[in-house]
Amino acid sequence: MRWEAVFWVGLSVGSPVLAQVFWPRLRDRLGDWAELAERFAPWAHGLIPAYLALISGALRARDAGLIGHRPLAWVGGALVCGVWLGLAAFWKPREGNWPEPSRGVLDEPRWTLYRAAGSLWVGHFQFGVLVGLGLAALEWWLGWRARRVTDWETLARIASSAVVFVLTRNFWLTALSQAALLAILRRGAAPQQGQL
Repeated sequence: MRWEAVFWVGLSVGSPVLAQVFWPRLRDRLGDWAELAERFAPWAHGLIPAYLALISGALRARDAGLIGHRPLAWVGGALVCGVWLGLAAFWKPREGNWPEPSRGVLDEPRWTLYRAAGSLWVGHFQFGVLVGLGLAALEWWLGWRARRVTDWETLARIASSAVVFVLTRNFWLTALSQAALLAILRRGAAPQQGQL
């Protein structure tokens, strides 16, 4: 189980480098299908390794925050997310390249894969989340090295996701709050009417 998780995490973390190496060759071979493959790639990266790790038994659904929530935990988690989003609404960044809200839901399975694998490896929830945070930051760094594009917004989203997950232990609430957070931040970062 632990070594299977290593495989799925390694595949997911190393995907930015693998894409940088192999995609230019594949793009030419795919021809007209290349554009469709580029649009599907974030979905494949975000969902497939986490899903396959889960259904193969490499991870426990409870460690991923998918099951095991009592009704009161849902209410408490929703309140935590509401406070978190309320704080974000007051922040209103003046700049930033925040992705579409759907990206908040799309990235969460991958980051949850890292946290659940970390919990499996170290045998402790909070330290597992720290391992997951480190793995997500490593993935970001590898992607940054491959693209050479400054992307501090993704690091902020990784940290936000980890905080919400620690407080709620709920994948579903974390993913929804990340989507809502991006909607708030995109609205706050957009130019105000009447401004040039």
